[in-house]
Amino acid sequence: MTSTTIKVIKPHSERSFAEDLADIWAHRELLMVLVRREISVRYRQAVVGLLWVVLQPLLTTVIFTTVFVVFVRIPVQEQSYPLFAFAGIAVWQYFNRVVAEGGGSLVANSALITKVSFPRLIIPLVSPLAAALDALIAILVLVIIAKLVGAHVSWTVFFAPLVIVVVGLFGYAIALWVAPMNAVYRDVGIALPSIMQVLMYMSPIVYPASLVPERIRWLYELNPIAVMVNTMRWVVLGTNAPSLIGIGMFGALTVLLLWGGSELFRRMEGNLIDRI
Repeated sequence: MTSTTIKVIKPHSERSFAEDLADIWAHRELLMVLVRREISVRYRQAVVGLLWVVLQPLLTTVIFTTVFVVFVRIPVQEQSYPLFAFAGIAVWQYFNRVVAEGGGSLVANSALITKVSFPRLIIPLVSPLAAALDALIAILVLVIIAKLVGAHVSWTVFFAPLVIVVVGLFGYAIALWVAPMNAVYRDVGIALPSIMQVLMYMSPIVYPASLVPERIRWLYELNPIAVMVNTMRWVVLGTNAPSLIGIGMFGALTVLLLWGGSELFRRMEGNLIDRI
């Protein structure tokens, strides 16, 4: 007697978030193949290769240190400004890459999407996983530099990988909104770099929140990007922890963006192949 497997295919609009997660898990081997491909090709043609993982935040830190410490002369912080800036830049560059590459992932992988049947939610998930390795290396370099210059490194540094996971999840939630919208309306992809640049300068990534007027500082620190960078500084350098209200709002916003993004992605998924 032979067993028969019945596969039920539902319209995209009738699928639930739990079914989407189950589909991603069932295709986890394909996801890992795409992640390994992304990691292997990113620095293949580069002369210094993987060294760019460190050079990118390091060179950016040197530029902002020159501007804010030498020219602007911002008030001296308790911790070293280069370490303060490096921690913020490492988190921002990871988040920016997850949103930018995840948002453009459906268009970039149009040849794969139009020829092979698999859960499309996997495509924007490749960037958070592939870029997480770069972020982890950058934070490891930050810890080594901090120890070399005699700066304080908190015992909570062991939670740094968890912070990277949370940042990647938040970026993936945003990419779920951006990717299908960009596939249909290319204006989204054109405008995205400018929007991300504005968000960067509105967040305490390369300058301390103490420079913001005190009457709006509480609102400023509820900014989810501020919560992300301040959490990384807290776990690595032992600076002030973000407020519990900020962390709570960040968690609630991440859940809402994930739920709403998956709903939007599911509704637009059926027409993507015709529009890409």
